[in-house]
Amino acid sequence: MPVPDLTLQQLRAVRTLAASGSFTKAAAAEHISQSVLSRRIKEVERLLRVRLFDRTTRQLDLTAAGHAFLLMTGAVLDDMDMRLSRFMSYVAAQSGTIAVAALPSLAAAVLPGVMRGFMLDHPEVEFEIIDGAADQVVERLEGGTVELGLTAHGDLPDGFCFTPLLREQFYGVTHHSHPWSAQNSISWADFNGETVVATRPGTSIRAITDAAFSRYSISVSHHFNACSAATIRGLLRAGVGVAALPALELQGFGLDDLVAVPVDSPGATRVTGVMYRCSQDLSPVAARFLAFMRATEIDPPRGVSRVHEGHTGEPDTLSHAGVQLAE
Repeated sequence: MPVPDLTLQQLRAVRTLAASGSFTKAAAAEHISQSVLSRRIKEVERLLRVRLFDRTTRQLDLTAAGHAFLLMTGAVLDDMDMRLSRFMSYVAAQSGTIAVAALPSLAAAVLPGVMRGFMLDHPEVEFEIIDGAADQVVERLEGGTVELGLTAHGDLPDGFCFTPLLREQFYGVTHHSHPWSAQNSISWADFNGETVVATRPGTSIRAITDAAFSRYSISVSHHFNACSAATIRGLLRAGVGVAALPALELQGFGLDDLVAVPVDSPGATRVTGVMYRCSQDLSPVAARFLAFMRATEIDPPRGVSRVHEGHTGEPDTLSHAGVQLAE
């Protein structure tokens, strides 16, 4: 025997009529006329080839088949209602998972506070955070494993957009015994002849420093290429060289034996923000989080300023006092 093709409307009509015991009450509950409700019930009984209700002028009762039908279909309706409720919560950006790839400094120093503020009104949302260098963030975005990438402004891959959020001051970082410790600021030219403890090629920091050194014909020695801030910190503590690092990379250094001196030169900043596909709709919750990040007044640490869309260029002047990393 073929399985009858029943609709959710028909299943709900049977359940509502059985619960209310009245066509008048059931029609009102379903927001339809009594005649429409009656046709639905008759169509269900026709397709099932069995009576579900015994009707008299004064009373409406379920038949044995009606009881069995409700028992078997009630779980279907409950499950569908639950799933539709979850989907509507997803559409309303009240649930779902936001997959974000982020530079380690942004994942540690910026993202937690923004997430905390977002989750005050979106407690059911889950986050998947993958930290990595700039080239790894782009790889994740292009591969579709994340929707949003917190990274540095630079050459955008085809089809991607960028929303700026922060501008970071670059600092020359070295052991306190280095002559820079007596200076309030330095320039890119002060790196000439130095051994630079650098991040690996493919990182946003390396792209900025390589461009600056090339622009000003600065000769440096890259004897040390490190993949993490912790490794760079250890090398600097050993006094093997100097480093050029943006402000957020210095968060958590907390070492009395290092000094950070602002680089007062054009190009001595890093603009960071959110990268995402322009032509592809974000999931509702990711789109809501992107809008939240755009609107949120982030409280930036020292050496960092808020940037708004359309203002990614260099400021006219950059003047910052030198800071000890132990602060």
